[in-house]
Amino acid sequence: METFQKLDDFLNFAWAQISRGKVDKKSPARHPTFVTSNLDGFPKARTLVMRRSDRKRNEIEFHTDTSSSKMFALEENSHAGIHIWLPKVQLQIQMDVDVEVKVGDITIPNWRDVPTNSRVAYGTIPSPGTVIASPLAYDHAPDQKRFAVLVCHIELIQLLLLGNKHIRAQYKKATNWQGEWLSP
Repeated sequence: METFQKLDDFLNFAWAQISRGKVDKKSPARHPTFVTSNLDGFPKARTLVMRRSDRKRNEIEFHTDTSSSKMFALEENSHAGIHIWLPKVQLQIQMDVDVEVKVGDITIPNWRDVPTNSRVAYGTIPSPGTVIASPLAYDHAPDQKRFAVLVCHIELIQLLLLGNKHIRAQYKKATNWQGEWLSP
């Protein structure tokens, strides 16, 4: 198990794991849990595919269908949570993010990068979450107009490393990512 005495080393380690999620399809960081507040006040968690991570800009990016429930939730409250669990290194990463939603022509370059067979996720009829009569009573109609890019601007990162002695720290954008140790 890694052990960290310096806050910067701990954050560097975490970002290396996050970045791996984009390049390594087997990394658990590729499929974080994304949490929004539902319109009824309950949290709603779902697994998304990380499409981009950028440490310099402190951003994580996902794609979604504009008709999905997360879009309606984000219209009401742009704050969301991201959770990543990395079992091999026993690291939990939690992020508080402010989500910028991009739709329309600005997303065309992103759409071009989406493999043709993956485009079916953007344009399901009826819309995602709609009650249907049977398991396959829906159709795929890939539509760039139903494609959204979620740019998650990270405001806080909290890390918990499990081991004989757990290590926990948090880092805030508001303090220019100066970390502080927390009791695990």
